[in-house]
Amino acid sequence: MLFTPGHTPGGQSVVVQTSKGKAVITGLCCNAENFPSGGGIIAPGVHLNLIQAYESMKRVREAADIIIPIHDLQIGRKKTIPE
Repeated sequence: MLFTPGHTPGGQSVVVQTSKGKAVITGLCCNAENFPSGGGIIAPGVHLNLIQAYESMKRVREAADIIIPIHDLQIGRKKTIPE
């Protein structure tokens, strides 16, 4: 478990060790666009505390080899995660 408040109080994300590295299933209201491959992160638009949400997303980025954003519609279309 990874403490990721900001979207809701006490928010948590799940860290899973896979054969392709650590996958983090985000507990934040975010999608892949919040984690652009070419740079920093973009805090989610839905949050109770913007600073906490941003800091939580930084923790996710640092902990994860694979980020699984819970609100990304593309995730539901994949046959397996990670691919």
